Amino acid sequence: MSTSGDTIYFKNLDGLRAIAAFSVILFHCGWWFMYPDTSFYKALKFLLVFGGEGGHLGVKFFFVLSGFLITYLMFSEREKRGKLNVPYFYVRRVLRIWPLYYLTLIVGFLIYPWLMHLAGKNFEETASGFLYSVFAANFDNIYNGFPKAGILGVQWSVAVEEQFYLTWPLLFYAFSRKKFFPLLLLAIIILSEIFFIHADTFAERNFHLFSCFRFLAFGGLLAWVCFVKPQQVRAFFRIINKASTFFIYIACIWLMLFQRHLLLSIPWYKYINHFLPILFFGFVIVEQNYSANSFFKIGSFRILNWLGKISYGLYLTHMIAIYIVMAVFPHDARFGLLKIFTAVSITVLISHVSYYYIESFFLSLKNKFSIVKTASPQAA
Repeated sequence: MSTSGDTIYFKNLDGLRAIAAFSVILFHCGWWFMYPDTSFYKALKFLLVFGGEGGHLGVKFFFVLSGFLITYLMFSEREKRGKLNVPYFYVRRVLRIWPLYYLTLIVGFLIYPWLMHLAGKNFEETASGFLYSVFAANFDNIYNGFPKAGILGVQWSVAVEEQFYLTWPLLFYAFSRKKFFPLLLLAIIILSEIFFIHADTFAERNFHLFSCFRFLAFGGLLAWVCFVKPQQVRAFFRIINKASTFFIYIACIWLMLFQRHLLLSIPWYKYINHFLPILFFGFVIVEQNYSANSFFKIGSFRILNWLGKISYGLYLTHMIAIYIVMAVFPHDARFGLLKIFTAVSITVLISHVSYYYIESFFLSLKNKFSIVKTASPQAA
């Protein structure tokens, strides 16, 4: 992490965003495309879906990272300006999130059904356009099931983040100066965990704000530790050498890849299976930005940094690309690798165009409401 005047830059966060986005993209490529029944393609699909957990892990990573960065920038703004400007915070979130989000709703609710009718197919979307338009897509998934068009299948997590953004600055404004603030964050994590354990359905456990809040609040708790005790954080990582860091990465990745096959058979593990990812994601975020003993830094990979800058578009539009591929290629097991390559290429192209010709305009407006500057366009 580096600072210059009023500018804060976590050099390695963009690359981490890219990895999280591609874990979701490849997960959906693995499930939506058909593949030949061969050992190669079975292994390939296992890796694409990351043992069946890739999409879920990518979203959880986004939640932890968002909670960390948003909360850290709030602390920075309060330190530099004396308080958090809550209205400015909301304006920044609107300018960052809304343009592309509503564009994908137009595609999912208007353009895609229109194309289906042109093709002579009877199509009626089951999702509620109203709930999606007010950032309640996660609740629509809970009460009405998944949308009929997969193009609308990823907006639920954006809705969760918007609900978080609505409440978090108010909690921060009211309690961040209190000594018990970290205990408050810990209490929120525990209450969210209790809600998760007692939720009645899969949808409630995975899509409800109260259930997802533990990931976002954990990121906020990490931000408090890093902001209030940065020297202690750096000292902690000085005692972890490169070999130990490498072992932690490999061991956690291996366990997450095979946890469905090795760990979920343990009766009680299903209730805590998210603790390994959440702790590992927190470790990665802090280690990448505060450790001097990293065996590699994500920020050194330029392509990942660039993909991280357009990661919001990658996440929101990749199902559009997958639907294009399914419309162009035969709906059978042929051309498996070509389908994946084409879907990823179209996703990157759409996201590049969206970022530079649509989102950048609103990002330039967002900067006018940024009290603490950041070099990352994804930040608050």
